[in-house]
Amino acid sequence: LQMDGSHHDWLEGRGPQLVLMAYIDDATSRVCARFYDYEGTAPALDSFARYARRYGLPQSLYADRHTTYRSPGRRSVEDELAGRPRPQSQFERAVTALWVTLIPAHSPQAKGRVERVMQTLQDRFVKEMRLRGISGIGAGNAYAPEFIVDFNRRFAVVPRSPEDAHRPLLPQSLP
Repeated sequence: LQMDGSHHDWLEGRGPQLVLMAYIDDATSRVCARFYDYEGTAPALDSFARYARRYGLPQSLYADRHTTYRSPGRRSVEDELAGRPRPQSQFERAVTALWVTLIPAHSPQAKGRVERVMQTLQDRFVKEMRLRGISGIGAGNAYAPEFIVDFNRRFAVVPRSPEDAHRPLLPQSLP
C-alpha cells in the first residue's frame, strides 16, 4: 500500500487549502482518500484507521519521509550502547504495533503510483468538485466516497492473485 498527503488548492479558491490523504493498493490500483486541514499525525492516523476498517491491515505501507510518518531523530551513543531503537514518530509506533511494516521512500519517484494518482486526482477530482460547487472540507468529504467509488470502478484492476494480502482487523486493534 502506498500513501501520500497532497497539499493543493483542491477547491480552487472557493474554500480553504486542504490536504488529500490518499492510499493506493499496489495489487488492485484501488484508491482510498479523504480531505484534512493539514498533513500531520492525527490526519495520518485517522485516514489509516479508515482504510484499515474498510479493507483490513496491509502487510506494508510505503510513505515518504515526512516527519509525521518517520521521526528524523537519531539514536544517541547512549541509546546504541543500551541497545535502544531509534526514535519513532507516533504514526510509526502505531502502524508497527499493528504489525504493518512502514517503508520510508527515499524519493517521490520511489512511490510513483501514489504520486501519479495524486496528479490525476488534482485534475479530475478538482473539476468534479467545481461542477458541484463544493467549497468546504465537509462537502468535499461528503462527495469523496461517491467520486472514489466511480474512480475505482473505472481504474482499479483485478489482482493477479485472488488471495487478499490484507490481514483482518480485529475489533480491539483500533479505537
